[in-house]
Amino acid sequence: MTRSLRRTLALRFAATMAAGLLLATGAFYWAASRALQESVPPDALRGDLLLVLASIVVAGTAATLMGAWHFTSSAVHPVTEITAQAMRIEAGTLDQRILAHADTEEYEGLVAVLNRMLERLERGFAAQRRLTADVSHELRTPLTALRGEIEVALRAPRSQREYERVLRSGLEEIERLTELSEDLLLVTRAEARLVSARRVPTNFERLVADRLERLRRRFEERDLAVDPSLRAARSGVLIDPELIGRLVDHLLENALQFTPAGGTIKVQLEPISGNRVRLAVENTGPGIAAADLPHLFEPFYRSDPARTRTPDGGTGLGLALVASIAHLHGGVARASSVAGESTRFEVEIPLVL
Repeated sequence: MTRSLRRTLALRFAATMAAGLLLATGAFYWAASRALQESVPPDALRGDLLLVLASIVVAGTAATLMGAWHFTSSAVHPVTEITAQAMRIEAGTLDQRILAHADTEEYEGLVAVLNRMLERLERGFAAQRRLTADVSHELRTPLTALRGEIEVALRAPRSQREYERVLRSGLEEIERLTELSEDLLLVTRAEARLVSARRVPTNFERLVADRLERLRRRFEERDLAVDPSLRAARSGVLIDPELIGRLVDHLLENALQFTPAGGTIKVQLEPISGNRVRLAVENTGPGIAAADLPHLFEPFYRSDPARTRTPDGGTGLGLALVASIAHLHGGVARASSVAGESTRFEVEIPLVL
C-alpha cells in the first residue's frame, strides 16, 4: 500500500521524540523517587539531580540524532537512487526507465513524471532521427539526378540545344530542392513557434474559389468532378492569406493526386459553432488504413502503396504543412477515411475579427 511521505516523516519524527521523552520521563521519575526518600542527604540529592539532567541532555540528544539520521536517510535514499539512474540515461539510452524502490506517493509520482518525460523525449528523438533520414533521402534523389545530368553533359561536346536541355533539367531539380527547403523550414519553424501568422482581412470564399480555378484544367484532364460548397459566413476573416492559400493548395493537390480518374472531389467551406470555420476536402478513392490516419500529418510519412507519393507529387511535406499552418492560426487538422470509398481532410480555424 502506497504511503504519504509527509505522513511517514511525521510518524517517524514523532516516534523519535517519544523515545526521547520516555527516557527523560524515566530519569526524572528516578530523581523524584530519590528526593522523596528522607534518608538521602541534600548534597547527594543535588548531585543526583545534576547527573540526571546531564544524562537526559546527552541521552535525549543521542536518541534524537539517531532517529533523525535514520528517517532522513530513508527519506533521501529514493532521491539518491533516482538521481543515479537518471545520470546513466543518455540520448542513446532513452528507452530505459527509472525503477526506484519508492513506497510513498510523492516519490512514486516523481518517478512516474520522469518516466513520462523520458517517453516524450524518446518519441521526440525518434521523430528527429526519422526526419533526418527522410530529409537525407529526399535530398539524395534530386542531387543524384542533377549530378548525373551534368556528368553526362561533360563526357563529350554537346550541341547548344542539348546543353539547354541539361540546364533546364538542372533548374527543375534546383527548384525542387528550393521548395523542399522552404517547406521544411516552415514546418520546423512552426513547430518551434518561431513564425506567426500575419492576419489581414481576407475573403476566405474567394481565396478557395481562386485556388480551385487555378487547378480547373488539371481536374478536367483527369475527368474529375469538383463539387464546391463555399460559405464562410464573413467576408473579412482575419487570416494569413499566403499561408492559408498554401494550405488550400496542398489539400487540393493531395486530392487531385489520389483521386482515381472519373472520381469526385468535394470542397466545403462552412461556419461551425464556437466562432470557427471548417474547410473540408473529400475525395473518392481507395481510402487510407486506420493505422495510418494518426501519422498522415507527419513529415515524409508513407502510408500504403495505394497512397505512395509519385515522383511529381511534391516534397512529401504537404500534409505536414497543412497541420502546421492550421496550428499557426490556432486551428486543427484532421483526417478520416472510409475504406474503398473516400478520404476526407478537415481544417478548423477560429474566426478572428
